[in-house]
Amino acid sequence: MSARGCFKTLLTVRAMVLDDLGAVGEIECHTLTPWSSASLRQELQVQKGLCLVAEAIEQGVVGWCACRRIWPEAELLRITVALRERKKGVGIALLQHLIRDLQEQNCTALFLEVRVQNKPALRFYYKQGFCKVGLRRGYYSGPQDDAIILKKDIC
Repeated sequence: MSARGCFKTLLTVRAMVLDDLGAVGEIECHTLTPWSSASLRQELQVQKGLCLVAEAIEQGVVGWCACRRIWPEAELLRITVALRERKKGVGIALLQHLIRDLQEQNCTALFLEVRVQNKPALRFYYKQGFCKVGLRRGYYSGPQDDAIILKKDIC
């Protein structure tokens, strides 16, 4: 699946493989709460999991996402884009591809949690049609924060 948006070169979204772990780990290093290499490797082995990467021709892997399918719903665990590639359509391409995959599997809704203080992520998800459905107090640590639960119907 290819996507164009604000991204200057052709972007391909595909299933993540073991060879992508180094690039994904590097992207994770620049997040507030990075996933460890062991967590990334483990996520690839989850039976109901789905991990995707966004790859640009010249830059290589520039983003990734992880999802769990709990039919008929799914939960987006992570979506991360390399710092230098943010606001170029990578996150949108990953999310759209993920939603298409979930629709093909007859999933009806996609849920996720976002830190209350993560205003850029909240703006992103609201623009993509997610709605607030709940709040989890004290959900995050390091730093402490509440989580907003978001949902998007995808059927």
